[in-house]
Amino acid sequence: MRLLQVHTRKLEEFNGNAIPPYAILSHTWGKHEVTFRDVSKSYYKNRKFCMKLEGCCRQAAKDGFHYVWIDTCCIDKSSSAELSEGINSMFQWYKKSTVCYVYLADVSAEDDPFNTPSEFRNSRWFTRGWTLQEILAPTELVFFDRVWNEIEVDRISRSPSPSRIDRNINALQNQQYFNSPALLRLLSDITNIPKRALDTGDFSQFCAAARLAWAAHRETKRVEDRAYSLFGILEVNMPLIYGEGEKAFIRLQEEVIKSRDDDSLLAWGYRSIPGAHPGISRNGVLAQSPSEFSQCHSFQILESEETGPDVPLATSHSAMTNIGLQTSIPIRSIDTKNGIYIAILRCLVPGIYGSRSHLAVPLVRTKGGSENHFSRAPGSPPFLIHREKLVYIINHSRLLRVASRLPLLWKLLVAKPISTSIYLREGSPKTPATPTWSKSMKNDCETMSLHIDEITSAGYEIASFYPPWITRRPVNGNRMVLRLGSSNKSKFIIVFSRPREFSTGFLFFAICISAKARTIARVDHGSALEYLMEQGRGLEINMNHHGTHREELELSEEAADGHVRCVNRVSFQYMFGDVRIKCNVERAYTDIGDNEPEQEQSPGATPSVTCLEEIDQHSVRGTYR
Repeated sequence: MRLLQVHTRKLEEFNGNAIPPYAILSHTWGKHEVTFRDVSKSYYKNRKFCMKLEGCCRQAAKDGFHYVWIDTCCIDKSSSAELSEGINSMFQWYKKSTVCYVYLADVSAEDDPFNTPSEFRNSRWFTRGWTLQEILAPTELVFFDRVWNEIEVDRISRSPSPSRIDRNINALQNQQYFNSPALLRLLSDITNIPKRALDTGDFSQFCAAARLAWAAHRETKRVEDRAYSLFGILEVNMPLIYGEGEKAFIRLQEEVIKSRDDDSLLAWGYRSIPGAHPGISRNGVLAQSPSEFSQCHSFQILESEETGPDVPLATSHSAMTNIGLQTSIPIRSIDTKNGIYIAILRCLVPGIYGSRSHLAVPLVRTKGGSENHFSRAPGSPPFLIHREKLVYIINHSRLLRVASRLPLLWKLLVAKPISTSIYLREGSPKTPATPTWSKSMKNDCETMSLHIDEITSAGYEIASFYPPWITRRPVNGNRMVLRLGSSNKSKFIIVFSRPREFSTGFLFFAICISAKARTIARVDHGSALEYLMEQGRGLEINMNHHGTHREELELSEEAADGHVRCVNRVSFQYMFGDVRIKCNVERAYTDIGDNEPEQEQSPGATPSVTCLEEIDQHSVRGTYR
């Protein structure tokens, strides 16, 4: 390990236990940086861009240090072997430092970090991939502005001294934080890292999906570095292969599979932001980027039976093979007719459904594969479900649904399931057998078409769908097609989403169509299968009868000043297997002093892209006509 002597500005090498105490710099690279070659040959002197290095050395000398480590000049990047060693060791170098100076070149001395917005909140340092490990690994963090003034946000201190450990244990037992709660809340709001991990630097309780979620919105100059910057966070090491592109992230996940028993890597796509992932029909085994874990930032490793005794805590060895991922995991069938299964992951999601919940990944058997070959169900991302609802849907037993709430009774009635050895692979789903219809039904019910031209032109997009073999045909208009019949009983569910206009987040609504249930309703998420499971009813539906029905859903939103009110009227007409969805958007101007007349959208105008307020779930009901 090379360190820069703060007084002589010369590099010195140290090995093993001979490494002296040192300060370390965390920053973002600019256009010009002092390099290893510059320091070795003293080229950097009198250059304007050496202010960062000089400021770091002065601060270290002021704090009583003789050495600092700076990534730009302490690694010879012309040597691929040294670069690989440096990247694989970097997390430990930050962890073993005495103090880490966080230099924010885009924050001025006059900035108040706690304001919204502020230069501190918007600093580029919080958006870079490499700085994720630099906020979690160090023992102590001190923030500095562009002229090396310490920013008044307090320090993050994770000192391992015995007295601090005792106090820290007491703080954790009392659900308190050792560091400033205001600073922890600020950093957590910016980074999506839980306050507990920021406070102690110990993130061992968080599963791989959570750690990847912390990197979801961070960027690196090179594609491969999105993976390489996560070695320390995921506790893995692997060789660097610049030029491999997105394969680096796949290799990273494979290394995690080899080194730890953590099936949370299958949670990719959980409540992903619509439009942010590669496509709702993708059925790959592993994620393509950290952004596919963006909503998993609080997931924890399940180390006890706190979600109930129905999830095994240990699995056999998992491995990537030429077929796919070979693993053992609890599998449950939830829709026999359509061949839909769910894999139950050993993840704890704090704050949602209390402790009695499961994270489920929808699966289907793979076309052309063996009975134990499965793939992700297209259109159905992972979702959370109450344990009692899952038990009721699988077993159709009210007794078991009640028992699921009582751990002692549950243990008596239900044996702990045994994990099933499966191969999870890419491939087309195995569709159900070709349905048969009576002669009188064949012309009317062979297919069901959902025309979505008007709803997509109003700014909506498909967030998810069910069953997984719904096809989308752009011919003769934009429409979704599902083959149904009396022997293949199912529901047709599409969830649409659109960004809000007057607030952050998305609006979701679901359309559920079958012979006995025609529903259009607002939902709080983008999972069609989760919506279906929440209804608490079995998945089978009798397809013997069709009719003509029309149903509408009205949602509204007001601007913060109360001046503009948007009304969204979404409707669909169902007639013998043919469905057309329409959207009419009206903007009404309320008289709040300016005496502006009420205005409505002119007939025939193209629907605007608007956002709708969060309204009471009970106020949203479809009306049959």
